Amino acid sequence: MRPHERITYRITIDVTKCNGCNNCTTTCPVNAELVKRKALDTGEDARVIAIKNGVAAVINPFRCDGCGTCMIVCPVDCIDITFIPLTEYEDTQKEKSKT
Repeated sequence: MRPHERITYRITIDVTKCNGCNNCTTTCPVNAELVKRKALDTGEDARVIAIKNGVAAVINPFRCDGCGTCMIVCPVDCIDITFIPLTEYEDTQKEKSKT
């Protein structure tokens, strides 16, 4: 990436590793946790960040600023944040819309 290039990010959660400790939700500086749900929300407008006994904590991506605090405090290393140049992300979205 070039300096000062506009970027976005993708949060990936390995739900098979998540132990439901809620460190990610309790340490979030912008309180991005939206709601706890019994069923996983598979829409792109929400992301699952913690699962325990079938209950998912879902974050509001419009509040999440991609700071990485959740990734740092995760004791089982199940959260990964990948930063992507915005132009690359937009190209990917265009390709998806063609299919």
